[in-house]
Amino acid sequence: MTDYVLLSDISNGSYLKLALARRGERPKEASHYACNSLESYKTAISDFLEAHDRPRLAGAAISAAGWERGGIIQLPNHGFSIDRAEMRDFLGIQRINLVNDFVAKALAIPRLQAGEAQKICGGEAMDEQVIAVIGPHNGLGMSALAPDGVGNWTAMPTEGGHSDLAPTCDIEEAVLRVLIGKYGHVSRERVISIPGVVDLWSALAVIEGDEAMAHSIEEIIALASTGEARARQAIDLSMGWFAAMASDVALILGARGGVYLAGDLLDMIGDLFDVDAFCRRYADKGRLSDYVSEIPVYRALAPDMEIIGLATLFD
Repeated sequence: MTDYVLLSDISNGSYLKLALARRGERPKEASHYACNSLESYKTAISDFLEAHDRPRLAGAAISAAGWERGGIIQLPNHGFSIDRAEMRDFLGIQRINLVNDFVAKALAIPRLQAGEAQKICGGEAMDEQVIAVIGPHNGLGMSALAPDGVGNWTAMPTEGGHSDLAPTCDIEEAVLRVLIGKYGHVSRERVISIPGVVDLWSALAVIEGDEAMAHSIEEIIALASTGEARARQAIDLSMGWFAAMASDVALILGARGGVYLAGDLLDMIGDLFDVDAFCRRYADKGRLSDYVSEIPVYRALAPDMEIIGLATLFD
Protein backbone atom coordinates (compact mmCIF):
# COMPACT_ATOMS: atom_id res chain seq x y z
CA MET A 1 0.00 0.00 0.00
CA THR A 2 1.32 3.44 -0.93
CA ASP A 3 2.05 5.74 1.98
CA TYR A 4 0.32 9.11 1.99
CA VAL A 5 1.00 12.34 3.86
CA LEU A 6 -1.78 14.32 5.53
CA LEU A 7 -1.65 18.05 4.84
CA SER A 8 -3.56 20.54 6.97
CA ASP A 9 -3.73 24.33 6.89
CA ILE A 10 -5.56 26.11 9.66
CA SER A 11 -4.48 29.71 9.04
CA ASN A 12 -7.96 30.94 8.12
CA GLY A 13 -10.12 31.89 11.07
CA SER A 14 -13.30 30.22 9.84
CA TYR A 15 -12.24 26.90 8.36
CA LEU A 16 -9.39 24.45 7.85
CA LYS A 17 -8.03 22.82 4.71
CA LEU A 18 -7.20 19.11 4.48
CA ALA A 19 -5.57 17.17 1.66
CA LEU A 20 -3.71 13.93 0.99
CA ALA A 21 -0.74 13.41 -1.30
CA ARG A 22 1.63 10.62 -2.12
CA ARG A 23 5.18 11.41 -1.10
CA GLY A 24 6.86 13.52 -3.76
CA GLU A 25 3.62 14.45 -5.53
CA ARG A 26 1.64 17.65 -5.66
CA PRO A 27 -1.67 17.33 -3.75
CA LYS A 28 -5.04 17.67 -5.41
CA GLU A 29 -7.59 20.27 -4.34
CA ALA A 30 -8.05 20.56 -0.59
CA SER A 31 -11.27 19.90 1.29
CA HIS A 32 -12.61 22.57 3.65
CA TYR A 33 -14.06 21.90 7.11
CA ALA A 34 -15.50 24.14 9.78
CA CYS A 35 -13.24 24.36 12.82
CA ASN A 36 -13.52 26.29 16.07
CA SER A 37 -11.92 23.98 18.62
CA LEU A 38 -9.33 21.25 18.99
CA GLU A 39 -12.16 18.71 19.23
CA SER A 40 -13.72 19.87 15.94
CA TYR A 41 -10.24 19.89 14.35
CA LYS A 42 -9.71 16.23 15.25
CA THR A 43 -13.25 15.35 14.19
CA ALA A 44 -12.67 16.95 10.79
CA ILE A 45 -9.46 14.96 10.32
CA SER A 46 -11.19 11.72 11.29
CA ASP A 47 -14.07 12.40 8.91
CA PHE A 48 -11.67 13.32 6.12
CA LEU A 49 -9.54 10.21 6.53
CA GLU A 50 -12.63 8.03 6.77
CA ALA A 51 -13.90 9.50 3.50
CA HIS A 52 -10.60 8.47 1.91
CA ASP A 53 -10.68 4.89 3.21
CA ARG A 54 -8.24 5.45 6.05
CA PRO A 55 -4.99 5.50 4.04
CA ARG A 56 -1.71 4.55 5.69
CA LEU A 57 0.08 7.76 6.66
CA ALA A 58 3.83 8.29 6.43
CA GLY A 59 3.56 11.67 8.10
CA ALA A 60 1.60 14.89 8.43
CA ALA A 61 2.25 18.61 8.11
CA ILE A 62 0.21 21.39 9.67
CA SER A 63 0.47 25.09 8.83
CA ALA A 64 -1.05 27.92 10.83
CA ALA A 65 -0.79 31.66 11.31
CA GLY A 66 1.59 31.19 14.23
CA TRP A 67 4.94 29.73 15.22
CA GLU A 68 6.02 26.48 16.82
CA ARG A 69 7.56 26.70 20.25
CA GLY A 70 8.50 23.57 22.17
CA GLY A 71 6.47 21.32 19.88
CA ILE A 72 3.32 23.44 20.20
CA ILE A 73 1.90 25.85 17.65
CA GLN A 74 -0.58 28.47 18.81
CA LEU A 75 -3.59 29.28 16.62
CA PRO A 76 -4.49 32.93 17.33
CA ASN A 77 -7.32 32.89 14.77
CA HIS A 78 -8.97 29.90 16.47
CA GLY A 79 -8.17 30.26 20.17
CA PHE A 80 -6.50 26.88 20.73
CA SER A 81 -3.15 25.21 20.11
CA ILE A 82 -1.85 22.05 18.48
CA ASP A 83 0.63 19.87 20.32
CA ARG A 84 2.90 17.71 18.15
CA ALA A 85 3.05 14.88 20.70
CA GLU A 86 -0.73 14.82 21.06
CA MET A 87 -1.21 14.72 17.28
CA ARG A 88 1.32 11.88 16.99
CA ASP A 89 -0.80 9.82 19.35
CA PHE A 90 -4.03 10.83 17.62
CA LEU A 91 -2.80 9.93 14.11
CA GLY A 92 -0.55 7.04 15.11
CA ILE A 93 2.48 8.44 13.25
CA GLN A 94 5.87 9.79 14.27
CA ARG A 95 6.59 12.57 11.79
CA ILE A 96 4.55 15.75 12.10
CA ASN A 97 5.80 19.12 10.80
CA LEU A 98 4.38 22.29 12.35
CA VAL A 99 4.91 25.22 9.98
CA ASN A 100 3.99 28.90 9.76
CA ASP A 101 1.45 29.43 6.97
CA PHE A 102 3.62 31.88 5.04
CA VAL A 103 6.57 29.52 5.17
CA ALA A 104 4.23 26.98 3.58
CA LYS A 105 3.18 29.52 0.93
CA ALA A 106 6.82 30.26 0.14
CA LEU A 107 7.63 26.57 -0.27
CA ALA A 108 4.89 26.39 -2.90
CA ILE A 109 6.43 29.03 -5.18
CA PRO A 110 8.87 26.73 -7.05
CA ARG A 111 5.97 24.29 -7.63
CA LEU A 112 3.60 26.77 -9.27
CA GLN A 113 2.42 25.71 -12.68
CA ALA A 114 1.77 27.74 -15.82
CA GLY A 115 -0.97 30.27 -15.20
CA GLU A 116 -0.62 30.16 -11.41
CA ALA A 117 1.41 33.38 -11.18
CA GLN A 118 0.70 36.65 -12.98
CA LYS A 119 3.54 39.09 -13.56
CA ILE A 120 2.62 42.61 -12.46
CA CYS A 121 5.80 44.57 -13.12
CA GLY A 122 9.59 44.44 -13.10
CA GLY A 123 12.20 42.68 -15.18
CA GLU A 124 13.05 39.00 -15.42
CA ALA A 125 13.61 36.75 -12.44
CA MET A 126 17.18 35.55 -11.94
CA ASP A 127 17.90 31.88 -11.30
CA GLU A 128 19.30 30.78 -7.94
CA GLN A 129 18.35 34.04 -6.21
CA VAL A 130 16.26 34.80 -3.14
CA ILE A 131 12.46 34.86 -3.59
CA ALA A 132 10.21 36.90 -1.28
CA VAL A 133 6.54 36.19 -0.52
CA ILE A 134 4.30 38.73 1.20
CA GLY A 135 0.57 39.00 1.54
CA PRO A 136 -2.30 40.52 3.51
CA HIS A 137 -5.11 38.56 5.09
CA ASN A 138 -6.19 38.98 8.72
CA GLY A 139 -2.57 39.96 9.24
CA LEU A 140 0.41 40.61 6.97
CA GLY A 141 2.51 37.52 6.31
CA MET A 142 6.01 37.40 4.94
CA SER A 143 8.55 34.71 4.19
CA ALA A 144 11.43 34.10 1.80
CA LEU A 145 13.17 31.29 -0.04
CA ALA A 146 16.93 30.99 -0.34
CA PRO A 147 18.51 28.63 -2.89
CA ASP A 148 20.91 26.02 -1.52
CA GLY A 149 22.99 25.76 -4.69
CA VAL A 150 21.93 22.21 -5.56
CA GLY A 151 18.41 22.88 -6.78
CA ASN A 152 16.57 22.98 -3.47
CA TRP A 153 15.21 25.81 -1.35
CA THR A 154 15.35 26.81 2.31
CA ALA A 155 12.42 28.77 3.69
CA MET A 156 13.22 31.76 5.89
CA PRO A 157 10.42 32.67 8.31
CA THR A 158 10.02 36.34 9.22
CA GLU A 159 7.72 38.73 11.02
CA GLY A 160 8.28 41.53 8.52
CA GLY A 161 4.61 42.49 8.61
CA HIS A 162 5.22 44.00 12.05
CA SER A 163 7.93 46.40 10.84
CA ASP A 164 7.30 50.11 11.37
CA LEU A 165 4.91 51.92 9.05
CA ALA A 166 6.47 54.90 7.25
CA PRO A 167 4.45 57.72 5.61
CA THR A 168 5.64 59.46 2.44
CA CYS A 169 2.95 62.14 1.94
CA ASP A 170 0.65 64.39 3.95
CA ILE A 171 -2.40 62.10 3.97
CA GLU A 172 -0.32 59.08 5.00
CA GLU A 173 1.21 61.15 7.80
CA ALA A 174 -2.22 62.27 8.98
CA VAL A 175 -3.51 58.69 8.94
CA LEU A 176 -0.45 57.51 10.87
CA ARG A 177 -1.07 60.12 13.57
CA VAL A 178 -4.63 58.86 14.03
CA LEU A 179 -3.45 55.25 14.25
CA ILE A 180 -0.69 56.15 16.72
CA GLY A 181 -3.38 57.69 18.91
CA LYS A 182 -5.33 54.44 18.71
CA TYR A 183 -2.56 51.83 18.95
CA GLY A 184 0.69 53.49 20.01
CA HIS A 185 3.09 51.50 17.87
CA VAL A 186 1.85 51.20 14.30
CA SER A 187 3.20 48.41 12.14
CA ARG A 188 2.62 47.83 8.46
CA GLU A 189 0.12 45.13 9.36
CA ARG A 190 -2.15 47.82 10.81
CA VAL A 191 -2.88 49.11 7.29
CA ILE A 192 -1.95 46.25 4.94
CA SER A 193 -4.53 43.66 5.98
CA ILE A 194 -8.28 43.12 6.02
CA PRO A 195 -8.67 44.82 9.45
CA GLY A 196 -6.18 47.43 8.23
CA VAL A 197 -8.44 48.64 5.42
CA VAL A 198 -11.23 49.01 7.98
CA ASP A 199 -8.91 51.03 10.23
CA LEU A 200 -7.88 53.20 7.28
CA TRP A 201 -11.53 53.99 6.48
CA SER A 202 -12.13 54.94 10.12
CA ALA A 203 -8.94 57.05 10.26
CA LEU A 204 -10.02 58.96 7.15
CA ALA A 205 -13.40 59.58 8.79
CA VAL A 206 -11.64 61.02 11.86
CA ILE A 207 -9.48 63.26 9.68
CA GLU A 208 -12.60 64.53 7.90
CA GLY A 209 -14.42 65.11 11.19
CA ASP A 210 -17.04 62.47 10.40
CA GLU A 211 -18.43 60.37 13.26
CA ALA A 212 -19.87 57.71 10.95
CA MET A 213 -19.95 54.13 12.21
CA ALA A 214 -17.13 51.91 10.99
CA HIS A 215 -17.87 49.64 8.04
CA SER A 216 -16.90 46.03 7.53
CA ILE A 217 -14.38 45.15 4.84
CA GLU A 218 -17.21 43.84 2.67
CA GLU A 219 -19.10 47.13 2.99
CA ILE A 220 -15.99 49.17 2.20
CA ILE A 221 -15.29 47.12 -0.93
CA ALA A 222 -18.91 47.45 -2.03
CA LEU A 223 -18.82 51.22 -1.51
CA ALA A 224 -15.53 51.53 -3.37
CA SER A 225 -17.02 49.59 -6.26
CA THR A 226 -19.70 52.28 -6.57
CA GLY A 227 -17.09 55.04 -6.55
CA GLU A 228 -17.49 56.19 -2.93
CA ALA A 229 -14.40 58.35 -2.32
CA ARG A 230 -13.44 57.42 1.23
CA ALA A 231 -13.76 53.68 0.63
CA ARG A 232 -11.72 53.94 -2.55
CA GLN A 233 -9.07 56.02 -0.77
CA ALA A 234 -8.79 53.49 2.08
CA ILE A 235 -8.08 50.69 -0.38
CA ASP A 236 -5.64 52.82 -2.38
CA LEU A 237 -3.74 53.80 0.77
CA SER A 238 -3.47 50.16 1.83
CA MET A 239 -2.20 49.04 -1.57
CA GLY A 240 0.20 51.99 -1.79
CA TRP A 241 1.80 50.99 1.48
CA PHE A 242 1.80 47.39 0.24
CA ALA A 243 3.75 48.42 -2.87
CA ALA A 244 6.24 50.33 -0.75
CA MET A 245 6.72 47.28 1.47
CA ALA A 246 7.22 45.04 -1.57
CA SER A 247 10.11 47.17 -2.80
CA ASP A 248 11.56 47.47 0.72
CA VAL A 249 11.55 43.69 0.96
CA ALA A 250 13.13 43.42 -2.49
CA LEU A 251 15.95 45.66 -1.29
CA ILE A 252 16.40 44.11 2.15
CA LEU A 253 16.55 40.55 0.83
CA GLY A 254 18.07 41.25 -2.57
CA ALA A 255 15.11 39.23 -3.85
CA ARG A 256 16.19 39.07 -7.48
CA GLY A 257 14.31 35.81 -7.87
CA GLY A 258 11.12 37.85 -7.60
CA VAL A 259 8.59 39.17 -5.11
CA TYR A 260 5.33 37.20 -4.94
CA LEU A 261 2.11 38.72 -3.64
CA ALA A 262 -0.36 36.39 -1.95
CA GLY A 263 -3.21 36.80 0.49
CA ASP A 264 -6.99 36.91 0.54
CA LEU A 265 -7.25 40.72 0.66
CA LEU A 266 -6.08 40.90 -2.96
CA ASP A 267 -8.76 38.43 -3.98
CA MET A 268 -11.39 40.38 -2.07
CA ILE A 269 -10.66 43.76 -3.66
CA GLY A 270 -10.39 42.23 -7.15
CA ASP A 271 -10.50 44.87 -9.87
CA LEU A 272 -10.12 47.64 -7.27
CA PHE A 273 -6.43 46.71 -7.14
CA ASP A 274 -4.80 49.52 -9.16
CA VAL A 275 -1.89 47.73 -10.81
CA ASP A 276 -0.43 50.86 -12.42
CA ALA A 277 -0.41 52.76 -9.13
CA PHE A 278 1.14 49.76 -7.38
CA CYS A 279 3.93 49.54 -9.94
CA ARG A 280 4.70 53.27 -9.70
CA ARG A 281 4.98 53.12 -5.92
CA TYR A 282 6.99 49.89 -6.05
CA ALA A 283 9.61 51.43 -8.35
CA ASP A 284 9.88 54.71 -6.42
CA LYS A 285 13.09 54.04 -4.52
CA GLY A 286 15.25 57.06 -5.32
CA ARG A 287 18.81 56.09 -6.17
CA LEU A 288 17.86 52.40 -6.12
CA SER A 289 14.83 52.73 -8.40
CA ASP A 290 16.62 51.03 -11.29
CA TYR A 291 17.69 48.13 -9.06
CA VAL A 292 14.16 47.57 -7.78
CA SER A 293 12.58 48.01 -11.20
CA GLU A 294 14.58 45.04 -12.46
CA ILE A 295 13.09 42.75 -9.79
CA PRO A 296 9.82 41.22 -10.97
CA VAL A 297 6.64 41.24 -8.93
CA TYR A 298 4.15 38.42 -9.38
CA ARG A 299 0.68 37.85 -8.06
CA ALA A 300 0.27 34.23 -6.98
CA LEU A 301 -3.02 32.80 -8.25
CA ALA A 302 -2.87 29.15 -7.17
CA PRO A 303 -5.48 28.05 -4.63
CA ASP A 304 -4.41 26.27 -1.45
CA MET A 305 -0.78 27.42 -1.68
CA GLU A 306 -0.12 26.35 1.91
CA ILE A 307 -1.14 22.79 1.06
CA ILE A 308 1.09 22.75 -2.05
CA GLY A 309 4.02 23.99 0.02
CA LEU A 310 3.49 21.54 2.88
CA ALA A 311 3.71 18.63 0.45
CA THR A 312 7.27 19.63 -0.51
CA LEU A 313 8.42 18.79 3.02
CA PHE A 314 8.05 15.10 2.11
CA ASP A 315 9.89 15.09 -1.23
